[in-house]
Amino acid sequence: MALLLLSAPGSAHEGHKKDLSEAEMAQMEMQDHPAAHHDGAEMMPDAMIGPAGARQASANAMPQTADQALAAKIAENRVTSISDFLGRLHPVAAHFPIALLLLAALGELLLTIRPALGLETTVRFLISGGAAGALTAALLGWFAAGWRLEDRSETLGLHRWNGTAIAAVALVATWLAFRARNRTLLRIVLAVLAVALVLQGYLGGEMVFGPNHLGLE
Repeated sequence: MALLLLSAPGSAHEGHKKDLSEAEMAQMEMQDHPAAHHDGAEMMPDAMIGPAGARQASANAMPQTADQALAAKIAENRVTSISDFLGRLHPVAAHFPIALLLLAALGELLLTIRPALGLETTVRFLISGGAAGALTAALLGWFAAGWRLEDRSETLGLHRWNGTAIAAVALVATWLAFRARNRTLLRIVLAVLAVALVLQGYLGGEMVFGPNHLGLE
């Protein structure tokens, strides 16, 4: 069980890097952990499955120790190249622009309700930081997912291009925050960014934890 928990996100990551579809990644996961899909056979008594089957079921039922599983995962996750290392920084970088840009949208909403709050400078700071973070996260995301324009995984394709669009639109929002006299367009752009950021977080969860990770379907 410990090995399965440790390896699930890694398997999804490898599947996306290899440009597999969701169905192919699910198949790969089953092939990587066949014992997890034969619980019924392991629950059958020896008299029903025979001596040879009993020995095989017993072997399948013997998991690695937690220390062995951890050591195997550490060895598997060793960095193989600079681009591999940069790609692994994507999850770290992705959280900052999400927080900053959503806070910028919230600040602008408060300004709409109460202009006297004087949050213009704060909003500009949040948008600027969020745009820089979004650009960095998008670039690292391309290292993580591979440099190609089309993906066989629909989820990865949406995540890739939505993230790239977020970075571009965030740069536009930065320009508007510093240059535009009328804040209406800025507010529209921030609203679009907020929706795109929530969608991006959902797609990231789908990639790491698998289809229907929220359990709503």
